[in-house]
Amino acid sequence: MPFARHSPPSTHERNWSFMLQRTIRDIAATERLGNTAIVTVRERMGLFNAPLLMEAFDGLLQDGVINFIVDLSPVRVIDADGDYPLLHLLKTAQAVGGNVTLVCPPGNPVRIFYEMMRLDTLFDMVDSLDTALEHA
Repeated sequence: MPFARHSPPSTHERNWSFMLQRTIRDIAATERLGNTAIVTVRERMGLFNAPLLMEAFDGLLQDGVINFIVDLSPVRVIDADGDYPLLHLLKTAQAVGGNVTLVCPPGNPVRIFYEMMRLDTLFDMVDSLDTALEHA
């Protein structure tokens, strides 16, 4: 019987297993104020984080939250997979009479991307969390 050689896991396999162990608390902080939730995303929004964000947003909606303030100030990278949870949240929040406000300061790469792609026309977008709270 030939000897089976086991090679160490590839970089991709190591990253994937790490991502599977993550929870929403690893990527975002959530605070609830009545029927409004403030979700501060702490890192890039992409393929690995999208399912966790979707799950968190859906859970908040099921708990009666209809208005969302999503603070993207710390985020510097977002891709199409990262956009999906926000677009899904917008659709479902509006379906129950709520809204989604994105906090993203001028000059932030995410805001520049959203303005280039005209996604800023879909969302209420403000410069600071204080401004978002004034309008909540």
